Amino acid sequence: MVSQDRCTHTLPTFIASFFNLSLSTSTVLRQWKQAWISPVAKVAVPTQHADFRPISITPVLTRIMERTVVQSYIYPAIQQPPACLTFDDQFAFRPTGSTTAAIITILHKVTHLLVNNPYFIVIATVKPSTRSGTARCWQKRLN
Repeated sequence: MVSQDRCTHTLPTFIASFFNLSLSTSTVLRQWKQAWISPVAKVAVPTQHADFRPISITPVLTRIMERTVVQSYIYPAIQQPPACLTFDDQFAFRPTGSTTAAIITILHKVTHLLVNNPYFIVIATVKPSTRSGTARCWQKRLN
């Protein structure tokens, strides 16, 4: 039987080595990418699919790693970006970013363009940024 004292010293070292290996090789363990989607009722007596919301259950180590990467790398890069990067139209992974802010920005730019131009063409790409969004796209492609 392994003592708790031994695990207290060995386990964090083991986990840290996995984190460092993952960061240095830019890879993520397959097991850390898995999530279990569980439907949770939004109303007392659900009668249709819209009465449920998906809850993504991910491994604890995945969430710890994600939080560490976001706080250590992504937020600092956005708050003090290098001169070669611009985040004017980036709304994901920002503490103040939201869908509402993105829509307001788009409406402002379109309105400004309409003041000076009789017409223009808007080209937009939408990329799912959430696991559930990605799952829905795959589901539509497979059906």
